[in-house]
Amino acid sequence: MRILTFVSRGLFALSAYVCLPAILVLVGIDVVRRYFFHAPLIWAQEAATLTLFLAIVLALPESWRRNVHIKADFLTAIMSRGLNDLLARAIWLMLLGVSILIAIQCWRDIDLMTLFNERSTDLDLPLSWFRAVLGVVAVVSGLLALWKLVSREPAGQTHGELS
Repeated sequence: MRILTFVSRGLFALSAYVCLPAILVLVGIDVVRRYFFHAPLIWAQEAATLTLFLAIVLALPESWRRNVHIKADFLTAIMSRGLNDLLARAIWLMLLGVSILIAIQCWRDIDLMTLFNERSTDLDLPLSWFRAVLGVVAVVSGLLALWKLVSREPAGQTHGELS
């Protein structure tokens, strides 16, 4: 679990300390150039969109690991401990299944994307790299789900760090 925690935190750090500031700087520069110099960055919207995609995807495993994802706490608060654990195991099982499907599809798509040379419109970046990032995050999320599925307390803590 330590390796998984380390990887999850690393992906989150990339999201929070690289991607989000990059979006802020990029949009700020584009706004200044657009309104003060009448020279917008043609590729700024695409770059911000791709960076936002990376920020969201890279933060997913850590939100699952810390159990701070969006959920209906008002329902789990009125359930018994046993029902909460059963529901948590069902959620982790679904996350495992979806993560496996996403990882498989991503790795299959990379060959086709490379073969057809799929690239972004303005930046001309190969899109297979973004699919690879999604595949890696799906693998990390799947491993996390598997670990939580077999753990004693699948519901985990409500917020904060898990050991």
